[in-house]
Amino acid sequence: MEVSFISVLISVFTLVVVAVPGFILGKMKMFSEGAKKTLSTFLLFICQPFLTFMSFQKAGYSSAIGINMLIVAGVTALAHIILIAIMELACKKWSKDEKVRILRYASIFGNCGFMGIPFLQTLFGGSGEVLIYGAVVIAIFNLFAWTIGIYQITGDKKFISVKKAILNPATSALIVGLIVFFALKTPIKDVALPNTTLDIFLEKMVMSGNLLADMVTPLGMTILGLNLAEMKFKEVFLNPRAYLGAFVKLVFMPLVVILIFLVFKKVDVLVKYTVFFTLSMPAATNTIMFAEQYGGDGREASSSVLLSTLLSVLTISLMFLLFKVILGV
Repeated sequence: MEVSFISVLISVFTLVVVAVPGFILGKMKMFSEGAKKTLSTFLLFICQPFLTFMSFQKAGYSSAIGINMLIVAGVTALAHIILIAIMELACKKWSKDEKVRILRYASIFGNCGFMGIPFLQTLFGGSGEVLIYGAVVIAIFNLFAWTIGIYQITGDKKFISVKKAILNPATSALIVGLIVFFALKTPIKDVALPNTTLDIFLEKMVMSGNLLADMVTPLGMTILGLNLAEMKFKEVFLNPRAYLGAFVKLVFMPLVVILIFLVFKKVDVLVKYTVFFTLSMPAATNTIMFAEQYGGDGREASSSVLLSTLLSVLTISLMFLLFKVILGV
C-alpha cells in the first residue's frame, strides 16, 4: 500500500481545519461557559467508546490480524516506555514544578484517539484492518495515561489507578469490542442471513453506532478550537516549554518508532503505518482534561496541546518522509 507525502499533508490539514468553526464561535462568545465541559463529557463517555468499539466492526478476524494486534500492542508499549524513561530522567530535577509536569505528560501522550483514528480513516478510507490496529494503540495509550500519566501530572503516586486504567470508557469499549470480535470473527452486520428482519435491524444498529463514532472528529476539533479561542497569542506561541514538548512529541517520538521498526524490519506495512501515524499525533487533548481534574496547570496544558496540534500539520508529513526513506516503505 503506497501512501504519499501530499496525501498525508492534506489529511492532517483537513483535520485541523475542522477546529476553525469552534475557534470562530468561541471568539464570538456563542458558547456558554459550561458548553465545553459538556461537549468534552459527551465526547469522552459516548463518542470515543463507540469509535473504539466500531473500529472492530470494519473487518473480520484472522490469525494474521491477531498476530499483528499483538505486535502493535508491543511496539506501542515499548515506544511509550522509552519516552517515559527519557522524560523522567530529563525532568527529574524539576519534578515539583507544575508546568514541567505538564510538559512531561504532553511530550509522551498523543492524540491517538480523537485525532489519530479519524486521521487513519481519512488516509486509508475503508481499511478496517488499520482501524483495528488503531484501537489497540488507544488501549495501550489509556493503560499508560491513566496510571503513569496521571502520576506525571500530579507528582503523587496515590493517583495511579489500575482500576481507572481498565474501567475508563475507551478501555471498557475496547474490552467489549474484543470479546465480540473474537467471538463472532465477523462484523455484527454480517451475522444474520441477508435480507432478513435481523439483518436489517443489525445493519441499522451498526449505522447508528457509526454515526456516534463519526462525531469524534468534529467534536474533538471543535473543543480544540474553543480552547484556542480562549488563549492569548503569547500563551500559545511564546511559551518555550510548549515548543520543547512539541519537539519531543512530534519529532522524537516518531524517531523512536522508526528506530524500533529498524530492529523489527519484517513487520507488516499496515502495522508500521498505524503505529507511526498514531504515535506521531500532537499532544493528547486529555492533557487539558487531566490537568483540570487533578489540579495541574490548565493554561500550560492548553498551550502545549494547541501549539503541538498546529505544528503537527507540517511535522507529521515531514517525519513521514523520513519514515519512508529510512524504512524503505
